[in-house]
Parts: sequence; C-alpha cells; structure tokens
Amino acid sequence: MSLLKKSGSSYDLYEHEPVYTCEQASRMRGIKLEQGIKCLLLKAETKFILILTRGDKKIDLKKIAALEGVKKISLANEQEIEKIAECPKGCVHPFCRVKTYVDKILFKNETIDFNPGCHDKSIRIKVVDLMRLIENPIVEIISLEQ
Repeated sequence: MSLLKKSGSSYDLYEHEPVYTCEQASRMRGIKLEQGIKCLLLKAETKFILILTRGDKKIDLKKIAALEGVKKISLANEQEIEKIAECPKGCVHPFCRVKTYVDKILFKNETIDFNPGCHDKSIRIKVVDLMRLIENPIVEIISLEQ
C-alpha cells in the first residue's frame, strides 16, 4: 500500500467481506473474472518468481519452466508466501520484489483489480499505472487459451 501512496498513481481502494479465490473476489467486487489479477508466487527450483495474469486464465507452467531454464516449478507454500510477499496465502499482491512475469493478456484491460496483501480490501488501478510500479516486469504470453 505504501508503494501505491508514494507513487502518485491514481487508484481506488475499497473494503469488502474477505475473499479467498479470484471467483469470490470478482463476485464481491461486482466485476467480471477477467477484470481481476491472479498473482501466483512460484518456486522455480531454488528461486522465486511472481506470475501476474487475469483471473480467468490458467498459466502454462511448462512455458514458465522453459523461460526460467528449470525443470521443476511449484506453488510457493504458506510460509514462503508469508516471507516473500509478506501476506497470507490467497491474497498475494503484484509487488513482491522478485522476478515478475506479466501476461500480455492484462493489456486487454484498461483497469485491473487486485488484493493488496489482505483478503478484505481491493485496489482498482489502470494497467499502465500498475506496470510503472512493478520493478522490471517481463511481459510474455504465459497463460493458456490466449
């Protein structure tokens, strides 16, 4: 949240009942599933990476493994999420300070919604403003069914 405040970017913050999935979040926010971000913290053998795609997409783990030059990719566990994202499982935010892959499909949206590291708040921001806040994003096609 402090990154957003310091950035000067325009965004909307709203509170709601706790949500734990992209589907629950879209219903609570009153938006389509594709208007929200899915933030996945992954472990690529010994390093961590963050994947950002739309809430309605599944990622291509084989493609990500190839991009990273590794054979094994897995979801970070609860303790790893708390250490790296500094938030509970199920509300990873897009500012984890690890290598970040952004799915090109996000650019089909003007604005996007995400959890800012807690289950009961959401942020709506322009995709171009979000991209300015992510440190050195790698923009790729990483979801299936483009």
